Amino acid sequence: AQPLKGEDIAALGYPVAGALGVELKATFGRINALSGFGNDARILQIDTPLQPGNSGGPILNVRGEVIGVVTTTFSTTRAVRLTGGALPQNVNYAVKVDYLVPLLDRHIAGKWRRGSGVRFGSMSELVRQREPSVVLILIR
Repeated sequence: AQPLKGEDIAALGYPVAGALGVELKATFGRINALSGFGNDARILQIDTPLQPGNSGGPILNVRGEVIGVVTTTFSTTRAVRLTGGALPQNVNYAVKVDYLVPLLDRHIAGKWRRGSGVRFGSMSELVRQREPSVVLILIR
């Protein structure tokens, strides 16, 4: 399903794992725009709270479908320069899944599959069902 502006989403990841621990964290928000910084159509703008360590984690819609993967936040330093002092509040970005599928097909064909999403009764049920699919990778 194509993402929709205003759609409820969940982000799963391991933000600041060194300080906050290695339990998977879930944050919730909405899609704010169907394009990213500079009108980049490959990116979703989301307001889900994110921290370092969320990068690479999935963005899920209410059917539990991956609609994006976390890439970056709008830098506070950059915002101050561009806006004359206004600070961004939960302006974050995820690459749309449509741009990731060709990479999956090219590099791990047959090792992944598209599922059909079923609307979950609650976000906590969605997180419980999808949590086993997300793993922490530490690079030292």
